Amino acid sequence: MYRRAGGASIAASRHSEAMRMAGVSSDMLTLDDLLAGRPLRKLIYKIDRWLRFKVNGLYGVFGSFGFMWSGFRLDRHPKVLAADVIYLHWVDDGLLSVKGMERLLRLGKPVYWFMHDMLPVTGGCHYSMDCRKYCDSCSGCPLIKRHFLPDIVACSFTQKLGSWRKYPNLSFLAPSRWLADCASASAIGAGHMVAVCPNLIDTNKFKPGDKAAAKACYFGADSRKVVLFGAEAVSNPYKGWEYMLRCLTNLDPSEYVCLVLGQNDRVIKETVLDTVFTGRLDSEDDIIRVYLAADVFVTPTLADNFPNVLLEAMACGLPCVGFDSGGVRDLILHKTTGYLSARCDALDLKAGVEWVTGDAARYAALSSAAREYVSGHFSYENCSSVHKELNL
Repeated sequence: MYRRAGGASIAASRHSEAMRMAGVSSDMLTLDDLLAGRPLRKLIYKIDRWLRFKVNGLYGVFGSFGFMWSGFRLDRHPKVLAADVIYLHWVDDGLLSVKGMERLLRLGKPVYWFMHDMLPVTGGCHYSMDCRKYCDSCSGCPLIKRHFLPDIVACSFTQKLGSWRKYPNLSFLAPSRWLADCASASAIGAGHMVAVCPNLIDTNKFKPGDKAAAKACYFGADSRKVVLFGAEAVSNPYKGWEYMLRCLTNLDPSEYVCLVLGQNDRVIKETVLDTVFTGRLDSEDDIIRVYLAADVFVTPTLADNFPNVLLEAMACGLPCVGFDSGGVRDLILHKTTGYLSARCDALDLKAGVEWVTGDAARYAALSSAAREYVSGHFSYENCSSVHKELNL
């Protein structure tokens, strides 16, 4: 099964697909599978999700946090019982509770938790930013807005630590070196194997193509350079929209136009560049055409693990510009596959766009290097070296 229902879903589907191509029997179990044909369970899940949202709202953290307080009995599921090795990807949002995780570990099977953010090793935050409390106890969380309420973050951290520390069959896999370092430094990760296991992509599908034809689909005969970025969640503080806006508004509108993967009216209201929105795209062919239509992909993210959009863009030969943060630096090699800007520096982000697109020969070299780097390290053919734990 392959779904574009979020970064973790995409990554999990691709790893499973790559394993099958490498000769490993791999199956997936999703929330949709667990709810299918069970109207009462679906209703209970919706009520539970609403309650979790309300609790997050009380603490003033909303989507910044996830508390594994409810979930399914995955340890009883036939697919889990038949498996020799278990991989967990995104299990927040009511799929697996802390207690349910312990029940899974009691089966004694190797359990590899493929981290897509910091949630597995914190008291609840997806990204701790500059906070290092997860190395100890997560008490007094600086992201909590209402400290007169019980310290639910420290409680969650203590529960995770107490429930999982005694199970050596739990290991943590992280797509980026940055996230692996976070897991190794955390109290929850202590005593467990931590390894880097990057996301993979089908480079036979995501590849360079006819850029002129793709660009004409969105801009006709316009010869200006196309700056691409995604805008589904510009309100998310991790995504760095304020820096992206300053970058775009400082670019010369006679030389650049903007292509937005997604839809968000704030973008067209706030930037001076001529802007085209793709709308929501689910077809991979449509998404690949977007990458081919662009001259540079820009990500202003302040905290991200190993962005699939960067992987896809580079596989299509598109040089990328982004802040020197998190897992972005594992993909953008400064002045080799793109440009790494100083973190939170919008003008350096703009300088990166101009540097990447400013010279035809340099651009061709960057495009070729981006494609070669992804093909050589993150293609499906690299599954055996990436998943060393399976001894493929």
